[in-house]
Amino acid sequence: MIAYKDNSEKVSGGAKSFSSKVMCLLQFGLSDTWLCMYFGLSDTYSYFPEVATKKLYDIDSNIGIQSQFWSIANVSRISAMYWFDEQTWSYITFILAILPLIVYAVAIVVISICHIGGHFHFHKKEPLLSYDSLPGVSIVKPLMGVDDLLVENLESHFSLNYPKFELLLCTQTDDDEAIPVVNKLRKKYPQVDCTLFTGGGPGCVNPMVNNMAPGYWNAKYDFIWVSTSRIKASSDIIMDMSCKLHKPDVALVHQMPFYTDLPGFAGTIDKVHFGCIIGRCYPAFNFLGLCCCTGMSYLFKKPVLEECQPQGGLIYFGKYLAEDFFLCTLLHEKGYKLVMSAYPAQQNIPSSSVCFYKDRMVRWLRLRLNMMTFTSGVLEPLGDMIPLGILVSLSVNHFFSISVTYFLLFHFTLCLTSDYILLKRYQNGPLIFSKWKFVFCWFVTELMRTVTYFEAIWRPQTIFWGTKQFRVRLGGVTEVVRDTEKTKS
Repeated sequence: MIAYKDNSEKVSGGAKSFSSKVMCLLQFGLSDTWLCMYFGLSDTYSYFPEVATKKLYDIDSNIGIQSQFWSIANVSRISAMYWFDEQTWSYITFILAILPLIVYAVAIVVISICHIGGHFHFHKKEPLLSYDSLPGVSIVKPLMGVDDLLVENLESHFSLNYPKFELLLCTQTDDDEAIPVVNKLRKKYPQVDCTLFTGGGPGCVNPMVNNMAPGYWNAKYDFIWVSTSRIKASSDIIMDMSCKLHKPDVALVHQMPFYTDLPGFAGTIDKVHFGCIIGRCYPAFNFLGLCCCTGMSYLFKKPVLEECQPQGGLIYFGKYLAEDFFLCTLLHEKGYKLVMSAYPAQQNIPSSSVCFYKDRMVRWLRLRLNMMTFTSGVLEPLGDMIPLGILVSLSVNHFFSISVTYFLLFHFTLCLTSDYILLKRYQNGPLIFSKWKFVFCWFVTELMRTVTYFEAIWRPQTIFWGTKQFRVRLGGVTEVVRDTEKTKS
């Protein structure tokens, strides 16, 4: 990681792009922080004055000292002492030891907000408008290809019990495999106002925004629900979201990402990730009024968006892969409220695998690194439960002489208990896996966070999505580097 090799594209003039330099510096800074934290809390400092007063190169007379000196910890500390005197280094050690405790305290507060706020928020029905006064909703659903659960996902939208809605289904090509499935459901539900669009819209780098552009342009209702192909809908969800959006100061209602019950190890990994890792921070950020949304399922007011962004509305954000982030940020900066639905989004994805999960997390992290470099590159990995537990255990040992092992046992027990309670709350029903499987998958998920982090920062500007390879610049603007589908044709 320290010997970083920049594999990014070159900009005009032969110089490395600014974002590549920032990412490189970020990696060096994070590595140094971790090393200093570890060595700063080691007990080897007490040996340094003795080592410094002897001839360290004299192997025969300093055998007992050399075994201590040539440890990595002492080498690091001695190099630090060339720059700092003893008192200054003690201050640095104190600061490095106190920082994990501060992060730990913040994490406890955030998770506590998820527990308390989630108890009163999730799966609690909003005071509903009368059935006839519910606002009309245009459901824009981008489609590409067929999977084993596409029929189930689409039918959940066709069968909604809602007075006024239209389905605007969008495919990129006229021969997409999803079109026969759509036509079959249109015959089964002739009473549903459903329109199929093909061809997409010009000028959008983001394939999903490009796909659903015709649906957005032709929507006849002011409330537009963007629901991706792998989202399973329900009548409770659309009623909850439309009633929340009906308030004049609310511009967008979104769902916390979650998963349906899928069998297998990978399905449990996905469930644990979205219910625990996402579930221990996403609700708290929204309860605190921060801008934290995902674009897999959200309902917004089209007139408000086009007022804030008159140059195309939703289509303007097609130049970003993370269009949801920039869309929500714009509405939030304009003073509108972003509200979280009481019902988590039900991602219903078949044939999931651990590799699919890992690639998806790498893609999302690379996007965040280019939009929120410090937050995602430094704070996010230090906030993961395994590295945070290790750092805090060293701090507690440094200040209070509490055993690192005992504290880690306490820490992981507390984390597992807290995350399991949160997962059950979002599930709102029994889980299909045992507690022991949950514990195992929890540790696997947390360890994979480290794997995905290092893979993401190795090539932070490269995004693979579908058949395309993208290059994301610092700030989020994206360009297509290669399209394998066009290459084959």
